[in-house]
Amino acid sequence: MSTATVILKRNRLRPGLARHPWVYPDAILRVEGDYENGDRVLVRGPGGEYVGEGFINDRSRLKVRIVTFAKDEELNDDLLRKRAREAIELRENVLQLGNQGNAYRIVHSEADGLPGLIIDRYADQLVIQCTALALSTRLDPILDELEAAYEPKGIFERGQAKGLRAREGLGDGRGVLRGSEPDDRTEILEGGLRYRVDLRGGQKTGFFLDQRDNRRRTAELSRDRHVLDACTFTGSFALSALVTGKARSVRAFDASRLAIEQACEHATLNGVEGFEPYRADAFNELKRLGEAEERFGIVILDPPKFAHGRADVSRALAGLLELNTRAMRLLDHGGILVTCSCSHHVGEGPFEEVLREAARRARRDVSILERRGAGPDHPSGLHCPEGRYLSCWFLRAS
Repeated sequence: MSTATVILKRNRLRPGLARHPWVYPDAILRVEGDYENGDRVLVRGPGGEYVGEGFINDRSRLKVRIVTFAKDEELNDDLLRKRAREAIELRENVLQLGNQGNAYRIVHSEADGLPGLIIDRYADQLVIQCTALALSTRLDPILDELEAAYEPKGIFERGQAKGLRAREGLGDGRGVLRGSEPDDRTEILEGGLRYRVDLRGGQKTGFFLDQRDNRRRTAELSRDRHVLDACTFTGSFALSALVTGKARSVRAFDASRLAIEQACEHATLNGVEGFEPYRADAFNELKRLGEAEERFGIVILDPPKFAHGRADVSRALAGLLELNTRAMRLLDHGGILVTCSCSHHVGEGPFEEVLREAARRARRDVSILERRGAGPDHPSGLHCPEGRYLSCWFLRAS
């Protein structure tokens, strides 16, 4: 049993009883007993009501992360092993992702009952990002389950001592936790296409695995269309549309020189000729294409995260409005806009308002074909909607 008990304020008890896993400092009435940051604690209401058991950290904006709400379930290494096995079972036996490729998410934080922990598979390497002090010091039982299931060549932890990690009291990622170092570039397979991923320094854990199903759906809609991929990054949306989707043509650009070099490398790796992505700023290039009266059957708009915190939301909404307005002006009659927002600070409601206003400014009648998010290997907890960070909308303009 935990040595300390966190007592919640009466007016802040409801989220815990509703199974929300986050406890903010201002929700706590008092803490009874001694503890150190990273310790497990019992969480109760002011009348002794049982809420759950979790980990405490005074440094974090999430002072307590509740891991279990079951009175008969003790928070220990056995529970962490069980959670890891359940996460693996979902990916391998239920979703059968191993039959579809060799790169996908295995553990997705709160939704898999392991708050603050991300684990991704890239072929024979596993990559970890951890933003919770408590789990960072309790990884061994989880790693044991991963090794038993995947027999990876190596398990690598990445992350910098800033942002969430710094606020948790964590330093830089420790690198190799088990096995050997990853190669400079690890080759993965997705949707019949090959990509080379930088597991040490690439975006997120190396690749945007959360967009896998959205790339597939975009490819399905691309046949015989002229496609524009703004913010192409390393070319995955564009190449999916061109190779598996049989698009008539694909034009792609990105502001990053390194991203364009890697997109070209991926085209060569997959034997694609005539694909020549180029460097350009999204705002300026969409404006230029509009002034040149260029038109496309599909425009893909997957920009980087605009809002890293609540203070960035107004600026993010303004940027998304401008980008989507310019993108809608480029659509043929019946053209499709695949547009994304990847910050949970920009919720689905505000994003919908942005798209509605963009359509008005572009003078287009627009219908919603699909509202999508991250793939099922990135589940979100029903009681923790903050985990839903990715919006991907398919819109048709007339």
